[in-house]
Amino acid sequence: MKTSTFACIMIAAVSYFGISVAVANAQTIARTPPPAASGRLVARTIDLIPIPSRIAHGVVSVRNIGTSASLPSVVTVNCHRPNQEGGCADIPAAYLAQYTDAAYPNRLVVQVPAIQPGHVYNHTLPWFAGAGWTSGQTYEFDFVADAGAANNESNEANNTGSHSWVAP
Repeated sequence: MKTSTFACIMIAAVSYFGISVAVANAQTIARTPPPAASGRLVARTIDLIPIPSRIAHGVVSVRNIGTSASLPSVVTVNCHRPNQEGGCADIPAAYLAQYTDAAYPNRLVVQVPAIQPGHVYNHTLPWFAGAGWTSGQTYEFDFVADAGAANNESNEANNTGSHSWVAP
């Protein structure tokens, strides 16, 4: 009796492990190979740049020329007359809270949402056209995209830009 019980246990064990190995082999064989590499390694980068010329139309614009979406950030604009500090039309009182920030004194501040790669964020300043610009006078606008350094960019040197505008 002991021999037949031992033999049954051995047969059951061999069968169990044999089936387990067969199933494991079948699962290994059934796997599809991973896709072939393209041969190129592409770094995922964020790179925000201002588009200063659009201020002539009362628009603050930022482009993400990187390959990855940016985080929300701010763009600052310093408006001044040539070769001096200040001299620009004031932001109307109704808009002060929306366009100022104590961290950036004497600057127009625009909140910029996350921007997908290759996309542009445009923000129209609703008060710009009627702000009381002196006709025929030149104004300088100095921009800093991602002024608070919220994004770890691939090129921090291209975050600035300037535009001269003659009020109509």
